[in-house]
Amino acid sequence: MLSNSRDDKYRYFLFSRWCGCRLRKFLFILFLVALSGCAFIGSYNPATGRREFIAISTPTEVRMGRDIHQRLLREYEFVIRGGLLNRVRSIGARLAAVSDRKDYKYNFYVIKKDEMNAFTTPGGNIYIFTGLLNKLKDDNQIAAVIAHEMGHCAARHVVKKFQAILGYDLLGSFILSNIGLSPYARSIARLSSSAVMRLVSSAYSRHDEYEADRLGVKYMRLAGFNPQGMVEVLKILKKTSREPGGLIILRSHPYLKDRIIAVQHEILCSKE
Repeated sequence: MLSNSRDDKYRYFLFSRWCGCRLRKFLFILFLVALSGCAFIGSYNPATGRREFIAISTPTEVRMGRDIHQRLLREYEFVIRGGLLNRVRSIGARLAAVSDRKDYKYNFYVIKKDEMNAFTTPGGNIYIFTGLLNKLKDDNQIAAVIAHEMGHCAARHVVKKFQAILGYDLLGSFILSNIGLSPYARSIARLSSSAVMRLVSSAYSRHDEYEADRLGVKYMRLAGFNPQGMVEVLKILKKTSREPGGLIILRSHPYLKDRIIAVQHEILCSKE
């Protein structure tokens, strides 16, 4: 009994030391975060109206987006000139001018592939496939797709998703390395193109999708587009979703019919 009790005390001592080390490391990281300004602890987000913890600074987010974009350039064929690209960029510029988030420059890209997809990466990079653009009838519908993705950017859903997926241990490592962009750059560089796409296309939460729709309606209205285009796009996607294969833009919890109802309600409320 004496031997067992002594072992228990020793194990408790080791466990206490381990907890103490972890706690000290966590507090030290928080201290460095506050000291260096690498994170926004409880900063107010005007897009969501909430105070949020974002441990990735805007410069780091932009650098992550650039690294991912280089991978995507090797993976896909991009439209590099022409009326379609100019049209997307012109519509995007109008929406960017009214976005709640203006601490980075939005970039708009068209991927030459027959898929009904659109996605966003950190740093305000918005990508639309020609397969989706070819299904859209007018500028209002194109604006709806871009405005929804921009809603994810403004609400910081994109960076929060990457923050959660890449993990807080990595956040700690880049904070401890004095703002270090390199740990993130190394982590992105180690990913295969397919892994990057899985990261990019991982689902948002139900709340995030509804919020991006709501912000999209807001930005469309402020930029002079008809928000009804958002309803029309969701109906197009609902029809297309019966086809085999999953769509990145549809990989979310809310059913499209529920999103359509929510957007219609938001449009009515915005008119009041």
